[in-house]
Amino acid sequence: MDINTEAKKEKILIVDDEKAVREFLERFLRQKGFTNVSCAQNGEEALLFLEQEKRDVVFLDIKMPGVNGIKILRKIKAKYPETSVIMITAYAEREIAEEALKEGAYDYITKPFNLSYLELSLLSKIATLNKTRGDEL
Repeated sequence: MDINTEAKKEKILIVDDEKAVREFLERFLRQKGFTNVSCAQNGEEALLFLEQEKRDVVFLDIKMPGVNGIKILRKIKAKYPETSVIMITAYAEREIAEEALKEGAYDYITKPFNLSYLELSLLSKIATLNKTRGDEL
């Protein structure tokens, strides 16, 4: 489902306390042509990444040690409202999904990932970002 064969310029940040999940998502996104992918192991590290360089899309785990993903989502949306956040979680709890969407998350994806849906969600968000910025796909 690649839009084109050239490298995609969007900046993506993956935030998950599980190293295997970070590595899996990073590898998947790179295979799909995204060359600017970074990873953070917790919310605090994610906020440091965002201070250094804006990201277009953040994949953010909900259940992490320390500060949970919903609190980090609120901080991201308050400080970087143009950054799109896709929540990821192993726990499919309707109340948490509703809260995440209410707080500004673009989407809510459960683990194990349906990779076709994950890619579709990301590409849909990128298409709206490009349209807003006036870029062409």
